[in-house]
Amino acid sequence: LGLVFPTSGTAEVLGFPIGHPAYKERIGFLPEGPYFYDHLDAVELLRFYGGLFGLAGKELEKRVQELLELVGMWDRRHIRVRNYSRGMLQRVGVAQALINDPDLIFLDEPTSGLDPLGAMQIREVIVRIRDQGKTVFLCSHLLKEMEPLCDNIAILNRGRVVMSGTVDELLAGPQGMYTLRAHTVPEGVVEALRAMATEVKTWDSEIEATFADQKLAAQALDAVVAAGGTVRELSPFRRSLEEVFIDAVGGERE
Repeated sequence: LGLVFPTSGTAEVLGFPIGHPAYKERIGFLPEGPYFYDHLDAVELLRFYGGLFGLAGKELEKRVQELLELVGMWDRRHIRVRNYSRGMLQRVGVAQALINDPDLIFLDEPTSGLDPLGAMQIREVIVRIRDQGKTVFLCSHLLKEMEPLCDNIAILNRGRVVMSGTVDELLAGPQGMYTLRAHTVPEGVVEALRAMATEVKTWDSEIEATFADQKLAAQALDAVVAAGGTVRELSPFRRSLEEVFIDAVGGERE
């Protein structure tokens, strides 16, 4: 992006060396806490950014409407930026990052400040972009939100990559372990599961138990069903991205 400069090393973006102007028209960027000209409304703002990329006329107007509808801002397109909530800024920020139909999009904390519905909508937009074959580079501390969106993950600590790989590679648990999730399991059966499992978590009327092998998991499944409990899921054990992150940074602060 040309905002900071490397002290050493080399890198490429879309086949060009860092800093080369050729790739910049093919990328989109939304920083955390974006600032826009606050006297403009959403349509005027996107027209401005579209003009920087050489868009004009009917092509630009069509693109502006498509993007504002995509991020749920078309009905509020004439509100001035100075009157935006944090969530509205994020929505129009995502739209401006897409105005040039980029091949590579950098989104820094894209769901920051959004209510649950707004965050879900932005995640859906990210999935659509990804499914179009574009590369979306996400930076976020909201790991639970990012986990289902990503194909590949890199974990940074103190400016260095300490772990990277596909989601399946990073989240895979020890070979052979299984997780059972169930509902309304009698207390006596829960105690029996504690004796069989490596870990048992309970909350409200839910239970999640992890077993060292498939045989123990199958026995636990039979016990839950026989006692009238409701089985939610039985699947190979999978760690959460938060657990992977904590392991990777060794409990240190970033």
